[in-house]
Amino acid sequence: MFDPVIAPSGTLLGLLQRGRGDGTLHALTAPRAEALAALNHCVLRDPRHDWQVENRSLYYARLYLDLNGELDAVQAHLFDPEDVVDTDESRTGLALAVLGHLASYGRRDALELLRRYAAHGSNWAWALDELALRDDDAGLRALAAPVLARFATDPEGEAKLAAAVRDAFEPRPWRLWAEDPRASIATRVRAAQEAGCFDRWQRQMRPSGPRPDWSVRAVFEWAQQGLERGAALHVPAARCLVAVAGPEDRPEILQAALTGTDGARCTALRYLADSDDRDALDLIEAAVADGTAPVVEAAVDAFERMRSIAAVDRARGWAQRPDALGAAAGRMLACRGGAQD
Repeated sequence: MFDPVIAPSGTLLGLLQRGRGDGTLHALTAPRAEALAALNHCVLRDPRHDWQVENRSLYYARLYLDLNGELDAVQAHLFDPEDVVDTDESRTGLALAVLGHLASYGRRDALELLRRYAAHGSNWAWALDELALRDDDAGLRALAAPVLARFATDPEGEAKLAAAVRDAFEPRPWRLWAEDPRASIATRVRAAQEAGCFDRWQRQMRPSGPRPDWSVRAVFEWAQQGLERGAALHVPAARCLVAVAGPEDRPEILQAALTGTDGARCTALRYLADSDDRDALDLIEAAVADGTAPVVEAAVDAFERMRSIAAVDRARGWAQRPDALGAAAGRMLACRGGAQD
């Protein structure tokens, strides 16, 4: 990760680079061209010292909406010839995350840009993860052929494909492609899924480095330790629970989601939401009502990932709430064609 150059705090650019709330106010009162130039500078040259612990994409996405900002500069950055040479995630990650939020708010141009980059860009996996949360099934199915074309059909290419499936942050596209009516698509993806599962099992049986003890409690403790260090680990911790937890562990996970430490609570909420647990929605609502800021953020994020009919029904009831959960419910309904469908 490069070391960002931060402008003085009294300038519009400096305020936006720091993610300051008054940066938005200054941007909205500044000449629009100047504000958009500063915003584009931040999005295309990530100002964060550590993108893994600083969330800035929603801040910039909302400012694009407030300014009705065009995405020409973002498009030029993503498809610059440098994209082929510099494949580090830090070059395009923030821009892709911003596009993901804009797509959630109904910006069709952002959705189309993500689709195009997933098909042709070097950081395609990040773009695909953003689309997995926002795009419809038809849009994702259209990407199957260009994504699979990245991998040769020889043993080395198939091994790389299996690794990509195994390590995907969002599994939804690969699950869709495994059921694709085109045999050439479905057969390759299913084989890659099987190879990835076998490889994951081998790695668990013969770990190459230190890892938390494989128990639900140990995973919760690991997530809390990360939070105390300033690193949000509840997402990988929730994925660990998938491999660790059994039916007998459900009461412990439910209790953690209700009264656990912040790390445990965030982890449990994410795990329950991803598995469409019947109590997930009630626990998310309780977390938003009495949780700390990290717990509320994790609960809202977990809810936005849900795709069940029960989640959409609950969103209709939550859409009028004046809090983050209400905003998330509104976005969910907007992505599905409105609250009345």
